[in-house]
Amino acid sequence: MERTTGPIAAKNYTFILKASVGSLLAAGLLSGASVWAQEAPAGDAGPVVTVTGVRKAAQSAQTIKRNADEVIDSIVAEEAGKFPDKNVAEVLGRVSGVQLRRESGEASSIIVRGLPGLVTLLNGREIYTARDRSLFLADIPTTMLQRVDVYKTQSADMVEGGTAGVIDVRTSRPFDFKGFSANLAGRVENRNRANTNDPQVSGMVSNRWKTDFGDVGALLGLSYQKGNYHDEITWSAPPAHLVPGDPAATGPVDLGHVNALGKRVRLSANWALQWRPSRTVELYAEGWSTRIDHDMERQFFLGGVGWNPGSTYTFFPGTKQIATVSSSNPNGLFALSSNQAPQDDSESHQGAIGARWDVTPDLRLTTEFSRVNSRWKQDMPILDLNASPTKIEGSTYVNGGAYFNYPGYDMTNPANYKMGALIDNWQAAGGQSNDWRADAIYNNGDERFFREFSGGVRLAQRKASYQHESNNFLPAPAGLPSPAAIPGLLCPSMQLANDYGMNSWQVACAGYLHGNLAQLRKMYGRDGRTAPDPYSLFSNGEDTTAFYGKTRFGFDAFGVQFDGTAGVRVVRTDLSVNGFSNINGNPVAVNRDVSSTDVLPNMTLKATLRKDLVARFTAGKAVQRPAFGDFNPGVSLGTTPDGEGIYGGNGGNPDLKPITGKNMDAALEWYFAPTGSVTATVFKHKFEDYIIRRLSLEQIDGKTYRMDRPRNVNDGQLEGIELGYRQFYDFLPGWLSGFGLEANYTYMKGHLMEDGKKNPFQGMSKNAYNIVGLYERGPWSARVAYNWRSEFVDTYNYRALGLDLIVKPIKTADASLSYKINDNMGVTLDVENLLDRTYNDYHGIETNPRDVRRYDRTIGLSLRWKM
Repeated sequence: MERTTGPIAAKNYTFILKASVGSLLAAGLLSGASVWAQEAPAGDAGPVVTVTGVRKAAQSAQTIKRNADEVIDSIVAEEAGKFPDKNVAEVLGRVSGVQLRRESGEASSIIVRGLPGLVTLLNGREIYTARDRSLFLADIPTTMLQRVDVYKTQSADMVEGGTAGVIDVRTSRPFDFKGFSANLAGRVENRNRANTNDPQVSGMVSNRWKTDFGDVGALLGLSYQKGNYHDEITWSAPPAHLVPGDPAATGPVDLGHVNALGKRVRLSANWALQWRPSRTVELYAEGWSTRIDHDMERQFFLGGVGWNPGSTYTFFPGTKQIATVSSSNPNGLFALSSNQAPQDDSESHQGAIGARWDVTPDLRLTTEFSRVNSRWKQDMPILDLNASPTKIEGSTYVNGGAYFNYPGYDMTNPANYKMGALIDNWQAAGGQSNDWRADAIYNNGDERFFREFSGGVRLAQRKASYQHESNNFLPAPAGLPSPAAIPGLLCPSMQLANDYGMNSWQVACAGYLHGNLAQLRKMYGRDGRTAPDPYSLFSNGEDTTAFYGKTRFGFDAFGVQFDGTAGVRVVRTDLSVNGFSNINGNPVAVNRDVSSTDVLPNMTLKATLRKDLVARFTAGKAVQRPAFGDFNPGVSLGTTPDGEGIYGGNGGNPDLKPITGKNMDAALEWYFAPTGSVTATVFKHKFEDYIIRRLSLEQIDGKTYRMDRPRNVNDGQLEGIELGYRQFYDFLPGWLSGFGLEANYTYMKGHLMEDGKKNPFQGMSKNAYNIVGLYERGPWSARVAYNWRSEFVDTYNYRALGLDLIVKPIKTADASLSYKINDNMGVTLDVENLLDRTYNDYHGIETNPRDVRRYDRTIGLSLRWKM
């Protein structure tokens, strides 16, 4: 890490500032651990934001990995704010060991090495959304970024809370640039299923000045993103023994389709101020904000198979699984059209002030105070429409999913529907935190065994709350007009792009539901929005106090240079859980205060076997706290049964314990060129009190509920290997020297012990790999990226039926082509979802499918200008 040396400037205001910073350190009003972390790692070549081009970005990422103490992978900007993807979540899909899903128009859930327990940091500070523990990483556009660091292991000075690892998102600061810098980017996206052209605009301006009072810098970045999307789904209900006269036969109760349509508008901003009155003192303030408006509708259709003695059916050869079925009922079969129309509104803000003081050339003090405020709310009216076709013909497995038709019955005819239930949903969540930390680092000299000592303290206060509606289900009262008689109520659904039989039907218009919700409530006998369900309400507080000590050491033995770290972090957590429990049918306030202390040691050892060959070993302990909602003592119970007469419900568990993980990594890394490396990492994790959510059947007030609750399991284990390769083929002649390749492969296996049975981790693919072909020569650059992951279990004992829900292998491919018009302007054409990927899951065996999901192909055209 670069150190500031030299005499202290002989100015009175400098001394006064030092005294002020010292006072702020003691008072806890400033913090700056992330200022230290913002600088380049030890031995790094300097700020990575100065990179230009794909090669330089790869070189910077490789340098960070090579010089780090921990096991880390980084993705660095090609130039300030320029990345190959549009948000952090999509960028991470290129990193070894990282697996993600893409739905609702963008990358969503992220797991590292098969585990969801992540800490998300923004410039080294904890960041999250409302009641959750981590940030939805798609909310950070890449135009704001300097780099993204994915830590597979954690050191004692890092914020605790993740057994899977830490994702640290680094934004730019004005002192990262030599002087004035600005960029502006415009982008248009076309999505083939949504059939829209959506604009995106971003920009950043930064400058620094030398004044009589020292160096001053200011930066402002803004981003606007609009995106429409259309996910297409056909589904089949789980197999059930409902065939009359043949108890061994299994077939679905229902078949159906879903069109998931949405529009998302995301506004983001980041800013930073820096003041360096001397070479030994720096103060800063910075912040980040995002606002997301997300309007969605799920055009849902459910077709009851209507099993009866007259149903005709066929089996798959050699099985008792239904392949095709035809049912008739002159009184009408059950068919339901339902539009579920959530409107989400969320905001998140983080602000921080901090300072650094190099007291001597060997002693640095830093401190920082940050605050996070996040809120989220959703209104989701659902209106059901009922139809009564007399015949259904269906196939349970065509092109991987369900296929059905209604001969002689037109589902696009408004006259064939009547009003069904109104489900009046709303929910809201909020979160706030104050976070202060102070750190000291002492350089003891590279000639000694113990070369550096560091220590620090962190105090954090976190609050999270949540509530949702009560009595949301309103059955259709007698005397309602027909849907066709209500002007503006009905809309034709989006047509399915693929052939799954009936491909369009009538739905309640989402705009009508929100624009006329008050009138609809009155039609169903309700005046206004309902009060919160007391059993859903929780308001939790969490105070954490953490101390750490860490040393950096080094020595030579057997002609090999060894460098390492050893440290321990001690964390006390005081949790206050506040909610309501159901006692004899009445809500009773519940308060539970729980305290715990965790001791988290960590050790790393790195051996430089040759100038180009590095071996490393790390071991440590991590802790992951449960989600705030998982502690809720209340339950939420559904009011309508499914086709089997079972009600749905969910609840929390105030007795949950945090997950603890003991992690070990061993790696061998060969750096044969500035942008050339081959790496291999073997890892093993052991867990105690791992948290899972499971469905089980419970009897409540004489009714059977399929309850979803979290609970701890005794132990688990995960192990695997990561392989990585990166190279630009500069040795090739002429235009061929522009080619490069990045590839990585991850193998994992593991299990959780649950009720004496070994189950793999949910969401974990045993095999996954990325291959990225690169080209850069002259003004042209290109990228083709392919990602594949093997099948994985989405849900064990799905709906308490004794069947696992398994997702088939997923493959994706993206590509981009860029041309640099001049030194200040460039254009990029990119395509996402080249292969028209599908998401297929099934109930236990492939011929019992659940979903087939298809997504937009997105073509983007971007123009970027900088100065």
